[in-house]
Amino acid sequence: MTRLVRTTLGMTSLLLAGTACAAGEWSPSLGAQAAYGAYSGSQLRDSFSSYGLILSSDYLEKGGLTLGLNHTDLAAKGGAQNIRQNALFASGRIHATPDKLAGRLTARLDLHAIDNNDTSRDSDSVTAIAPQVSYLSFDKKHYYDLGYAHSSYKNALSVNQWTPTVGFGLNEGTDWVLLRGWLIDPSNAARAQGKSSTRGLEAKWTHWLAANAARVDNVKLGLNLGERIYAVDPDAGSVANLADIQRGGFNLGAEWKLGQGMSLLALAGQDRFRNATLANDYRLNYAYLWVSGQW
Repeated sequence: MTRLVRTTLGMTSLLLAGTACAAGEWSPSLGAQAAYGAYSGSQLRDSFSSYGLILSSDYLEKGGLTLGLNHTDLAAKGGAQNIRQNALFASGRIHATPDKLAGRLTARLDLHAIDNNDTSRDSDSVTAIAPQVSYLSFDKKHYYDLGYAHSSYKNALSVNQWTPTVGFGLNEGTDWVLLRGWLIDPSNAARAQGKSSTRGLEAKWTHWLAANAARVDNVKLGLNLGERIYAVDPDAGSVANLADIQRGGFNLGAEWKLGQGMSLLALAGQDRFRNATLANDYRLNYAYLWVSGQW
């Protein structure tokens, strides 16, 4: 058992113990996720699979904690190394409702740690710290946040990232649109496909449905434009620690509410990448499942 897994189990035990001691004040949930993707046109990558667990608990309306562990297997080709990776995610948040604001302020801090078998160490022993400040109006029609992330890599690389975000509700709450900018600045262009900066825009749309025979609660559409490299994703709780440049993509999904606090999310999508060193443009077609429950 790796030190990363032991640390996660220890932190999870503490969170569960705290929740049990004040069951009426904490609102815990447990989720499981799985993903599979196949690369098309890549000279070095064949496919990937991943799975993980996320434990989260909110304390009244004051804040909360989230802990997650994800395992990924990347199957390579062309003589490249197969990668086995564990990623730890820990997040804490505090809420406040100042009298002069018609909404809720949230201060959040995410921590990431990645351990894998990359013999070059380029993608191994990665750490990232990502603070964020956000505002959500009481009527849930307006959302703003400003996120920052600093990632540390072996072999002379660090990455700074800013993610300004705006969200807004439409059509009496049946639609939600979120727009996020991605401003990423690697410290060493030689370790970032020749890039000293990348700029991208992400758009997400969620539409809630009326009661229907398929029991679908909402449908989702996501688009990525521009370029991203070494991105730290605050929504997915993940770090893209492999060096190729993401050059846009899209995904489609649906969510089902299954009763008694259970939900199921299914997504499918495609991302486009470029390995500038090999002048290799390729695509990743993937599917993702997420199931969670509250108690």
